Amino acid sequence: MHVWKVLELFLIQPLVWIGLIRCYLAARHRVHYERLHFRSAIDAHYLEVRNFFKDGLLFGVIATVVSLALGLVVSPIWVVIYELLAVLSLLLIPTRLTPVTVFGLSWLVYWVLNPSLVAQIGARLRTHGVISLGLNSGVIISGFLILGLGLAATAVLLRRRDTQLNSPQIRPDQRGKRIVRYRWQQLLVIPVGVLIPGDWLHATLPWWPVFQVGTQQFSVLLLPLLLGASVQVYKQQPQVAWRRLAKDYWLVAAVSVIFALAARWLALSPQWLIGLLGVLVVLLWGSLLRHRYHDQHQQFWFSDTDQGVRVIGVRPKTPAAKLNLSIGDVILECNRQPVHSEAQFYAAILTSPTYVHLKVRNVQQELIITETAIYSGAPHELGIVLFTDQED
Repeated sequence: MHVWKVLELFLIQPLVWIGLIRCYLAARHRVHYERLHFRSAIDAHYLEVRNFFKDGLLFGVIATVVSLALGLVVSPIWVVIYELLAVLSLLLIPTRLTPVTVFGLSWLVYWVLNPSLVAQIGARLRTHGVISLGLNSGVIISGFLILGLGLAATAVLLRRRDTQLNSPQIRPDQRGKRIVRYRWQQLLVIPVGVLIPGDWLHATLPWWPVFQVGTQQFSVLLLPLLLGASVQVYKQQPQVAWRRLAKDYWLVAAVSVIFALAARWLALSPQWLIGLLGVLVVLLWGSLLRHRYHDQHQQFWFSDTDQGVRVIGVRPKTPAAKLNLSIGDVILECNRQPVHSEAQFYAAILTSPTYVHLKVRNVQQELIITETAIYSGAPHELGIVLFTDQED
């Protein structure tokens, strides 16, 4: 019963609901765009919102177990600063996600406000039973480990196929030719159980769990940790690019843990610790810039073609999913008829209403033959997303 009450208090925090609203709006925009440009949505079930709840809870449970096992302690004042900055980032930057930047900035603000302002606020909070921690009490080391947990969770998201939806977005190039951008944008706000000093929550809510460590009492707080990434590709297979980027997230997560261990062993000053947090933010931004540079210097484009019709999307749980097609493949023949437009493609499907036979040139320039049964009399339910025919 107490666990549910703790979770209820997590759910009333503004960051959770603003994150959910932001996630819902992004999913609704994607579905509307797909229906407008491709006649039907690739996935109309608002996958982003489903991941927000399902993966948010899963990663939250894992992160809480690890956090409480390590005894990670944070300052209530830093929690307020972090949540405020996270909310502002979601409201003021509608098309980007900057979780790591917000996390690092929150510690910088906390350090700048120390010791004068935090001391004044801390004195007032102590009258209400709230104990504020200084920067020398190991809270920044807890920050390193919390950041490592967040980066690791993001890396898992980037590698998991069931959290990815390769939604094509059509853009014109410099010559007016249509090209496709694939964007992965997933936002999570996960509940991470952390320890905060004092028994002020227990004094207000007698059922609230309290831990005794030596002479110090700690309460458990579910910190809403903002996670996610917003990345795009123009010239790479999305899954390949996301997996490559996931390795960088894992690497920065490992560096974060190493920094935490080194800080504990060497007893580094707060200035050094804040500087190391800045290094982690720079490392991750460097990884994102390298991802963008690598994409820009590829030769391949997901572009319209005069030789066949290019596959720019495959709807899940449709006959097309059984054809082993990949985005970027070019369909040269359908049911042994050459096709050069979307209209010709669907006309060729109607020549065999229950089965489809395709000749395809994949992105490696290899010719392959693939076939599958289809829904009788419903060629547009095959599940292959193509460039729509342009009006003359």
